[in-house]
Amino acid sequence: MTLKQLLPLFVLLFAAASSVSAQNVKKLTVTEKVKVSGDLAREPMVAEAPNGDLYVTGYRNGSTSPQLWKSTDSGKTWQMLDVGTVADGADGNSDVDLVVDDTGKVYFLTMKFTKVPEDTSNFDWSSMKGIHIALGQSDNGGEDWKWDFISQNDFDDRPWGTLASDKSVHIVWNDGNGVHYRVSEDNGASWQERPKIHDLGGSSHFTAGPNGLLAARVSPMSASGNRFDAEVDLIKVSKDLGKTWNSVPLPGMREWSPELGKGLPRWVEPLAFSEKGELFHVWSEGQVLKMGVWDETQSDWAITTVSTSEQSIYYPFMSMGEDGPLLTWVSGMNETLKHHAAVLTQKDGTWHVHEMTPTALPEITSRFGMGDAMAVGGEYFPLIQLQNGDFAMITTVQNHKNQDYGFTWWRLSLQ
Repeated sequence: MTLKQLLPLFVLLFAAASSVSAQNVKKLTVTEKVKVSGDLAREPMVAEAPNGDLYVTGYRNGSTSPQLWKSTDSGKTWQMLDVGTVADGADGNSDVDLVVDDTGKVYFLTMKFTKVPEDTSNFDWSSMKGIHIALGQSDNGGEDWKWDFISQNDFDDRPWGTLASDKSVHIVWNDGNGVHYRVSEDNGASWQERPKIHDLGGSSHFTAGPNGLLAARVSPMSASGNRFDAEVDLIKVSKDLGKTWNSVPLPGMREWSPELGKGLPRWVEPLAFSEKGELFHVWSEGQVLKMGVWDETQSDWAITTVSTSEQSIYYPFMSMGEDGPLLTWVSGMNETLKHHAAVLTQKDGTWHVHEMTPTALPEITSRFGMGDAMAVGGEYFPLIQLQNGDFAMITTVQNHKNQDYGFTWWRLSLQ
C-alpha cells in the first residue's frame, strides 16, 4: 500500500483517537441551582462547616448590618441569620469574608464603606472611602454573635481571613498605609496586632497552607482605589505562621492602571496552597488567563495557560480542591459578558482544565441601576469544594429594573 493510500487511514485513526480523548475528559456540570431572593449580595463568599452547614454572605451598600445566610439541607433552602445590630457592633456594608474553623465556629469579616444616597445627582463619588473593619464571631451556628472592630481607620479596605495549619486565625486588610495583620491563637478570644506584612500596597488576597505556610498578595492598588503605588506588586510568603515574611517575585506579566475604570479590570489577584505546600497564583494577561505554580525546590514558576478568549479575561478567583485549584473568572463586557468556572487536575505533569460551559447571566445588571446591560456583579465570585466532593459556586442577583436581588447557589460536579 502506498503512502497516498495510507493517508486516509491515518486521518481516520487520528480522528478516532481525538474523539475518544474528548469523550474521556470530564466536564464541570451544573447539577443544581437555587435562587435566593431578597437582599442584594454582591461579591459573595461561601463556607462549609464540619457538620455540613453552609454559610453565604455578600454585601449591599445600603444595608444597616452585615448579611449572612445559612443552609442546613445542603443548599436546597436558605434562611437569613440575625447577626445583630449596629449597636451590637454588627456594622458593615461592603467587602466580606468567612472563615469556619474545625469546631464549627464562624468568623465573619465585614467592611464599612460610604453609603451612596438614592439621589446621586449631586453626590461626590470621590468622597467614597472605607471606614472600618468589623469581625463577628459565633460558636453556636450563627444564633449568637460577638462583634469587635479589627480596625477603625480612614480608608480601611479589603479584609481577608484564613485558618492556618495550627488552627490559629489570621486577618489582613489595608488602608493606603500598607497591609495590616492580626492573629488569634486562642480561637478568637484575643487578637494580636503584628507588624505590617508590607508597608505599602493593597491586600489583594490571603491564604494558608500546610506546615505554617501563609501567603499574601500585595498589589499596587489600595484604600479602595484611593492610593496607587506602582512599584509595589509582589507576593509575601511566611513559613512560620506569620512571624517572618519574605518576598516572592511574580510570574508572568501584568499591567495596572492607577485610575479605576481604565485598563484591564483588576482587583483580587488570587493565591492558594496545595496540600504539598506548592503555591498557586492566577492572573490575566488580557485575553489569556494564566496559572503559576511555585515551591522552594524550583528556580522559577511553572506557568500554564488556563484559558484564552477573543474578549478580555478579568476578575479571576481561586480556591484549592482535593485534586487541584478551582477557578472562576469573567470574559467580555455587556452583551459578550460570560461567567466561567473550572476545576483543574493534573496527570503525568500536564494540567487539564474541566470547564463549566461559559454562562451569560442576565440577572446581573450594572451597579446602582446605571443601565440594563449585563454586569459582573462584583470583582470576584467564589467556587469551593464541598465535603462530599461536589463543588459550590455563588453568583449575585442584581437587576434594578426588575427589582430582583439576592444570590444563586450552584452545585456542580465533574461528569
